[in-house]
Amino acid sequence: MMHLLRQAVSVVALLLFSVSVHARAYDDVIDSGNITIFVYSDYAPYSWEEDGEQKGIDVEVAQFIAEYLEVDLNLLMRGADENIDDDLRINIWKGDLIHRRAADVMLHVPIDKEVDARNDLAVINSPYFHEEMAVVVDRNIIPNLETFGYFTSEKVGAELDTVSDFFLSNAFRGLLHPNIRRGPTFESTINLYAEEEVAAVMASRAQSEYIANRVSHRDSYVVQPPMPGIVRRDWRVGIAVKHDSRDLGYAVGDALNELIVSGKLASISEKYGVTYIEPER
Repeated sequence: MMHLLRQAVSVVALLLFSVSVHARAYDDVIDSGNITIFVYSDYAPYSWEEDGEQKGIDVEVAQFIAEYLEVDLNLLMRGADENIDDDLRINIWKGDLIHRRAADVMLHVPIDKEVDARNDLAVINSPYFHEEMAVVVDRNIIPNLETFGYFTSEKVGAELDTVSDFFLSNAFRGLLHPNIRRGPTFESTINLYAEEEVAAVMASRAQSEYIANRVSHRDSYVVQPPMPGIVRRDWRVGIAVKHDSRDLGYAVGDALNELIVSGKLASISEKYGVTYIEPER
């Protein structure tokens, strides 16, 4: 009997969690006087925490959105899950397993037709960044990186299980494998370059520029050599809201448009050593 009771409780708990969290419409957010915006942790130069302070381009974007809507900001900073679908599920339409806490808005969502088609409970729009892959290189070791073939003899860093890692692992039929050094986090990947364990790091262009700016003792430049076979060379970055909070998404889109048109987003990016490229909208 007790065994059956445990089973029943487990089933009820599963059913309860399968229901998505209640989405807040624009009026609900305004009436409450606060907005919860999700940003990734350990994702410099966009968002990270250092000595108890939350920093980054997306952190400042979230602050601007709250100011534009004239509400207080609750910043929800969490790590990335297995993939973007899991991130949208946890942070937008279902919430985390224990507290079921979700955000009203999720920043830094790749705008992709396939991602959009797979996630009908989330609405992805309002591009505010253009991103692309690049490499930060020490000029004293490789004066002019024209091909990834240089890394058959020189070491290159990449964050584990990222687009960079997958590309480098498969480039030149795996010939680069002996010279790839992987950092489990982006911060540890920066350290590989700072401690001169690698001649270069492959990452997004913004991350590459951030590394070049931060690791000032190396003579760095950022370059985009040919990347044959890469899954995604460039992409647009936008926001996500729950499917029944579209009006909130429109309002946030207006805030982002103001941030772009005014030049403030370019200024914010420059603070972190990043060149802002406006996306097609």
